[in-house]
Amino acid sequence: MKVAGSYILDGTRECLWPLIYDPTALANVIPGCEHLEQIGLDEYRGQVHIRLPAVGGTYTTYVKLIERDEPNYCCFAGEVNGAAGSVSGTASFRLKAMEARTLLEYEGQALISGPLARLDSRFVEGVAQTLIKQGLSKLNQQVQLKQATPPAIP
Repeated sequence: MKVAGSYILDGTRECLWPLIYDPTALANVIPGCEHLEQIGLDEYRGQVHIRLPAVGGTYTTYVKLIERDEPNYCCFAGEVNGAAGSVSGTASFRLKAMEARTLLEYEGQALISGPLARLDSRFVEGVAQTLIKQGLSKLNQQVQLKQATPPAIP
């Protein structure tokens, strides 16, 4: 399965970049995330509960950063496992400055196994795109809040 797309965020790359590595910020962005912890320098483990027909359930996740060019590009590898099957693959994104906004272009490739693999590929891609758009919308809310908050005075 392959997914790709873009999203415009209402903040600068410099404001956005730190949120990508903050487990608390990430947990708030990932739809259905119940738990996320940083287990290594660039490694995260968590649990996600998805409430969608045919793919619903609790999944454990593992993600590792494999390449970055701050604040322009990032690539992750990871896997998701649950009773409905597993998904492993890579995802990357590019951040392009647009005045006070940022264009985020993403793409991912995944190998699906188990019962999930029997689902129609267009359905699975649609679910993935829906979850990505929900997450990016939440990330945009965090970026807007971060940019609206004045910096702390030391």
